[in-house]
Amino acid sequence: SEKQWFSRLHIAKMSRNNTPGVSKAGTPAGSIYEGIDSEEPMSQFLLPSNYKPPTGIRRIMMYKIGDWPLYSFLLALGQILAANSYQITLLTGQIGETATQLYVIASIYLATTLIWWYLFRRVALRWVMSLPFLFYGAGFFLLAFVPYSASVSTRGWVQHVATAFYAIASSAGSLYFSQNFGSTGSAPVRDWAFRACAIQGTQQLYTVGLWAWGDKLTASAAEGSTQNLGSALTGLGIPIALFLWAVGMILFQGLPDFYRQTPGATPDFYTAILRRKVVLWFWIAVFIQNLFLSAPYGRNWSYLFASKHVPGWAVFLLVLLFFVVFWAAILWYFALLSNTHSWFMPLFAVGLGAPRWCQIWWATSNIGTYLPWAGSPLASAVLGRSLWLYLGLLDTIQNVGIGMLLLQTMVRSHLSYAMTIGQVVGSVATIIARADGLNSVGPGPTFPSIAGNLDGLGNAWFWICLLAQLIIPVGYFVVFRKEQLSKP
Repeated sequence: SEKQWFSRLHIAKMSRNNTPGVSKAGTPAGSIYEGIDSEEPMSQFLLPSNYKPPTGIRRIMMYKIGDWPLYSFLLALGQILAANSYQITLLTGQIGETATQLYVIASIYLATTLIWWYLFRRVALRWVMSLPFLFYGAGFFLLAFVPYSASVSTRGWVQHVATAFYAIASSAGSLYFSQNFGSTGSAPVRDWAFRACAIQGTQQLYTVGLWAWGDKLTASAAEGSTQNLGSALTGLGIPIALFLWAVGMILFQGLPDFYRQTPGATPDFYTAILRRKVVLWFWIAVFIQNLFLSAPYGRNWSYLFASKHVPGWAVFLLVLLFFVVFWAAILWYFALLSNTHSWFMPLFAVGLGAPRWCQIWWATSNIGTYLPWAGSPLASAVLGRSLWLYLGLLDTIQNVGIGMLLLQTMVRSHLSYAMTIGQVVGSVATIIARADGLNSVGPGPTFPSIAGNLDGLGNAWFWICLLAQLIIPVGYFVVFRKEQLSKP
């Protein structure tokens, strides 16, 4: 199989034996060499006769933990950190952005997304994979000195610059997703399902951790207590910055040959990809989701920590239950099913409908604030957060499933372009969402409260938003059925 061939290629590349062949002598029972001729000519791997195996950091990065090369963990870190550029401000306790801040950050994100794509098409991929960590580190390094600012104005500007650096780095997130595991070839769908679930679940935990920290600092400020964040933020920010800079240097020096090739020209690249219906629908879906669901993003996450009846440790245990225990079970089950039914995960995920819309409506209106039938304020708060986390889990499954759908219908270069333009479209929709006034400063008409009465259901924007979200999975069903399920 292709996976076994790439495994033999990996062993051949890592072999310190300079002879023209790679022997299977001494391999244990059940190894991939069983039943293979004792001599594997290097020519079958397209390696020159004078090939020299990697040494130093490049060799270390090629070692595997399971099916994951070490460099893939560092590239996955780049994708995890790219969750949302706004989240870095939570480290200083700032929850919420002004319209001007959002417009500036979204514009930076849009512009640098295009710059990363230009570099992706012009220079070796290792530059695009390593440079974002320079900006990640710069963002955390600046945050480390925010508490020492001489004035509130100076502190605000330092935060803005740090957020801008983080936005520059996170705008490369789609390339980390599409270009990871480049040296392992075309892996089975089961492996991609496991990888996507593992990375997405870790990203959710990272997001929850930032929101928990930001909520804690905001609550302390609201109660009038002052905390000396100088030593805490400095002790946190500087080591993280140094670590991220080190990761960037390791990737630049240690990425394998796949990431060191200068990209060549692809005839009719843009014409070919624009003929793919799945790509066009992906962009439409991104625009619709960001137009209606991006503005309440902060208020949606604030719901998780908003109750005074649930202690922080209880919320933390709920998060571990849903995004570690339940997520691990889902990861195992989906990977098992994808072994024989490659279409299962995309179709299941699309069939979930609009879980993010449900989650935002539950959190930003008064529906989930108090559940009188629960019996007590504590039970009400726990059940409300449990439902919110459950909907968040379904939304994460849907994100992974749509990613798998794109992986099964496109080659790497087309996938990279589709997701890059998706980021651009999402940035434009986010700016429009903040400017249109529907949900800019509150739940608005698209997420009305029906806790007291049902008058909110008479608002046309509620139904427009809901129907728009439900059209998205229908479109994915149609284009996925018509598109080729896999590419050679």
